[in-house]
Amino acid sequence: MHLYVYNLTRFMTAKKQFQIALYFFAAIAFLGLILRTVPVYPLPIEYSYYLHAHSHVAFLGWLHGAFISFISYIFLKNKLKTRIFRLIYWFTILNVVGMYISFPLQGYKFFSILFLSLFLIGTYLFTYYFFKNKQDCQSFPATCKMIKAGLYLQLLSSISPWTLGAIIKFFGKDSPYYKYDIFYYLHFQYNGWFLFAATGLSLYLLERRNITLPVNKIKWLYRLLLTAVFLGYFSNTLWNNPGLIYNLISLLGAAAEIGAFFILLLIFKRYFHYLQHTISPFSSRILTIVFFTFMLKAVLQFMGSIQYYADLSYQIRDFIIGYLHLIMLGIFTPLLLILAYELAFVKLSKSAFYVFYSGFLITETLIFTRAILTWFNYPLPADVFNTLLFIFTLWMFMGIAWLAFDTKTK
Repeated sequence: MHLYVYNLTRFMTAKKQFQIALYFFAAIAFLGLILRTVPVYPLPIEYSYYLHAHSHVAFLGWLHGAFISFISYIFLKNKLKTRIFRLIYWFTILNVVGMYISFPLQGYKFFSILFLSLFLIGTYLFTYYFFKNKQDCQSFPATCKMIKAGLYLQLLSSISPWTLGAIIKFFGKDSPYYKYDIFYYLHFQYNGWFLFAATGLSLYLLERRNITLPVNKIKWLYRLLLTAVFLGYFSNTLWNNPGLIYNLISLLGAAAEIGAFFILLLIFKRYFHYLQHTISPFSSRILTIVFFTFMLKAVLQFMGSIQYYADLSYQIRDFIIGYLHLIMLGIFTPLLLILAYELAFVKLSKSAFYVFYSGFLITETLIFTRAILTWFNYPLPADVFNTLLFIFTLWMFMGIAWLAFDTKTK
């Protein structure tokens, strides 16, 4: 047993970490395909159990795993082969595998909660290890600043899973506190940890070319993003109509995010001509699309801070599903893939990317179209819509599987 664990932990590079994250990406895409199959061809499964598995592994297996691989590559390069780092890494990965298996079987019960709890402990260990052993922060100051903030926000988000059991016990799943807790976790993950990590890694594309970024703009970018995270959380309470002050706070948070977007845009605009000569035309095109999608996300968040649209998004679930997929698959995923391509982590198949991304665009169009038509009381025929959504989810799954299994580490 000791020899097995030793051999397992020897298998470690940042590129291998990213490849494993890609496998999780394919695994959650398969679960997503199952979920989209159910309305067309009923399957003998507990839908909510598979939904739990899909969402948890999407966050903790794919996005978390991919971001950690780049953070390790940039700031822990000389520590990747240490025994303690490898043990921390495999400890978290095995717990994600445990969640992938246990959630579909039992939902949010003992084993899935156990694996999630152990995973959180693994993130605490990684964060401690990062702050104790990080290197090259002076070489990449803006990147390091954003990554550190993201890791702190990840720790902050982890309060939610620890308190959820007590909230269920004392208030029940039907109480507003249950939803506040769930939304708290989601918000501080994707608007906190992931968004700061994505911002930091996008700045790394510039800093790795020895570009000194304007200190004042970086300070304002940092402050506005933090403001957006903390004030923006209140938009997740508007479904309960808590009062005008919550709308105003949410609007300030959304405005801060729009401000942060424009500062980031100014930074990249200043160096984009130089960047175009240092990254491939393919990556340049995708990065431009990512910026456009980020702007769209910020605008939608601003709209969601207005009570009418907050009520609308809560009543029509497709708005929330489309919004979350827009962020995860339209911003974070393309950015991670072009980073892997530019840093020579993988030999990325452009054809596979276009299959995935075209599937994403079509499914998003279908989801938002159904939401808008429902809003105006012109619902699509359910069987037609569900069939189309299944077909293009299958197409997207094929692209993701192609990316994961045909994309070899360099």
